[in-house]
Amino acid sequence: MRLPLTIFLFCLLAGAEPVSGQEAPADEPGRLIDQLASRDRTIPKREVLGRLLANPAVNLPRVREAAREGDREARLMALRLLAEIRDPRAAEIAGACLTSGDKAIRRRAGSALMILEDASQLAKVIARLHVEKDAGALKSLIAAAGSSGRADAADALRPYLRHENQSVRVNTAIALARLGSMEALATILEGIESADLQARREAVYGLGFFAGERQRARTAALSVIGNPAGAWKGEAGISLLRLDLAAAPDKLRLLSTVSAANHPRVQAWAIQEISKLQGHAAAAWLRQRAARNDALGRFAGLRLLLKRGGTDAQR
Repeated sequence: MRLPLTIFLFCLLAGAEPVSGQEAPADEPGRLIDQLASRDRTIPKREVLGRLLANPAVNLPRVREAAREGDREARLMALRLLAEIRDPRAAEIAGACLTSGDKAIRRRAGSALMILEDASQLAKVIARLHVEKDAGALKSLIAAAGSSGRADAADALRPYLRHENQSVRVNTAIALARLGSMEALATILEGIESADLQARREAVYGLGFFAGERQRARTAALSVIGNPAGAWKGEAGISLLRLDLAAAPDKLRLLSTVSAANHPRVQAWAIQEISKLQGHAAAAWLRQRAARNDALGRFAGLRLLLKRGGTDAQR
């Protein structure tokens, strides 16, 4: 499985701080969208993002328009942003983009539906499976179906356990596990030994979804971490944490502990998961962590910003 959510959030943190005296972009939506999508920006993306979310009534219609009709970079940015903030039109727009002639747009549309854990566009996702030729877009469709929560989608996915591309097979196994079927753990274990580095990384990360095969999945993840020459230890750590969370009575306590130690990717993932928790305690924890001026503090602030677009993250 691709890790689009984590990669996107870290990218939002990238970029140089503004030079003293440099003008920020005007708050005109089109300019803000162009700045957010630009790879040659002069101010941090998080600042532009804050400006966009500060006036959603005016700006979100333009973001939706960019997702449907903008240039390539603007569409990619807008599709992901709409999914991250759970815009009520995000699933509909992503579903319409599944048939784009640009494979990058199709990939992003599928990953947006995965983030949304959407079932409303499942019929379009399944209809697209048998005609999609790009492996990356196919994987995003499979991931979208797996995150839909619809167990009846499993039958449409099972044929892809025999796909010629090992990464596709691994993603299918993960999607089935997310739908409650632990049948393809063997596909994941095979992927961990693969010479295909992408398939191996996805397989290690995918172990965490096999709560129904918890002991075998934990053993495999621990073997990755314990191998001095092994790769993807961060992904293995995330899998262990996901398996622990499945039975944790106090998820905030577990995640907050992990966020202060361990592999950097595990720490970032823990903060991301805390931002998904409901209740005042999780929000208060994020505010406290965001007050620290380091990479993870800025990441926590970004999660607050994406979650509610309020003043907490701006502080």
